[in-house]
Amino acid sequence: MDLNLSFDLRVEPLNHYKLDAATTQRLREGDIVALDDQYTFIQRIPRSHYVLAVGPVPYLYFLHQMRLLDIALMALIAFSLAFPVFIWMRPHWQEMLRLESAAQRFGEGHLTERLHFDNGSSFERLGVAFNQMADNINALIASKKQLIDGIAHELRTPLVRLRYRLEMSENLTPPESQALNRDIGQLEALIEELLTYARLDRPQNELMLTEPDLPAWLLAHLQDVQSVTPERAVNLVTCVIGDYGALDMRLMSRVLDNLLNNALRYSRTTVQVSLLLDGSQATLIVEDDGPGIEADARERVFEPFCQTRPQ
Repeated sequence: MDLNLSFDLRVEPLNHYKLDAATTQRLREGDIVALDDQYTFIQRIPRSHYVLAVGPVPYLYFLHQMRLLDIALMALIAFSLAFPVFIWMRPHWQEMLRLESAAQRFGEGHLTERLHFDNGSSFERLGVAFNQMADNINALIASKKQLIDGIAHELRTPLVRLRYRLEMSENLTPPESQALNRDIGQLEALIEELLTYARLDRPQNELMLTEPDLPAWLLAHLQDVQSVTPERAVNLVTCVIGDYGALDMRLMSRVLDNLLNNALRYSRTTVQVSLLLDGSQATLIVEDDGPGIEADARERVFEPFCQTRPQ
């Protein structure tokens, strides 16, 4: 019987097809199975080892080709949309990177960092706001430093008068005079710390770099300290000779004096100093035989005017 079909209709043995166990089970249950790679449908003839095969079906081949065409069209559409978006987003992305870099540098202490975007840029107003914020922060910092300078300088004058009157006074016993002089000395040291902190915290602060003989300078400095504090033993334990590079000796003296003053204040009998050099890294160590710093206060000791114990 000629059905005038566009595909073959035939009966074939079941073992004619290489099927996996799951597909074979479906055939045994009477299901119609599609063989996609052959564009053919098969169904088992009940109570036999034969199957009825229909195919190859041209429509299935057409659907397969259409699937490939759909994928190609979707890829083309995606590319045609992504490319203009990339062209449009590229300058915005670059401006976002500039903003991120400026904010990071400003946070690192570069207070002169500013942003300038082109007219018409979508980030222009954001750049203006960033610059206004930076200017306001700089103004606040400058105001704070002026206040610190003013307070420190104003406090120096009455302290000088107080020390002069104390020296001229004859109504105090030696212990009372020593106690008052010690208190005045502590106030003067605090004022000097305020002024030093204000100077170092200025963005325009310039370093006066030299290349000194650091081991010789350290030995001479410790000898001077030992001469004015004979009740403590100030020893240079280790001193590595080498090239320590360029240093601002004024600030280096300040660092060493702060460390030594703390060590002398809390030590019992001995202060030990070491100067180490390992490649390009130098380490200055000041140790004392005092009670030490509590574990929960070791992070705070690097903050300005931090005190771990009440005075």
